[in-house]
Amino acid sequence: MKAKKYRLETVLGIRNRAKDEAARQVARRLQQLQNAEEELNRRQKKLQACYEKQNQAQTQMNEELTKGIQARNILAHQNYLNDLRKMEIELKSDVEKQIQAVSKAEKELETAREKLIEAARELKSLEVHKANWQISEKTEQNRREQKISDEIGAILHGRRRNP
Repeated sequence: MKAKKYRLETVLGIRNRAKDEAARQVARRLQQLQNAEEELNRRQKKLQACYEKQNQAQTQMNEELTKGIQARNILAHQNYLNDLRKMEIELKSDVEKQIQAVSKAEKELETAREKLIEAARELKSLEVHKANWQISEKTEQNRREQKISDEIGAILHGRRRNP
């Protein structure tokens, strides 16, 4: 006798594909988060380099002031320092934007993980249902085979009594 086909096999396949897609989505979101964190580190290093340039320029200007410097050189130093401060403001803004991007990527990753957990839970429930169904089918098949064997045994026993 041919075994019955599980009636929810199609749904099981759909849930399995949904789980796989959710896993791919988690991987993509994790990669996005890593990229965002790398970009944040790069921007923070640029900002730190800007601070160091400001400190060096300020120190150099102070040294030259103590030695005696011409007014135009003082003005050039001040302009350079002002440019560095403007650059610092821009870099701080870039860092803040990237911090927000990292935060957004973390939230998206968490959402993707929750979807993966839910998809895995749904798939597991169907797999358990299928396993229970298979056990039930096997039990029913064994019961039918036992019934047939009993009937055959009764017929053979009846033939032996009535020659």
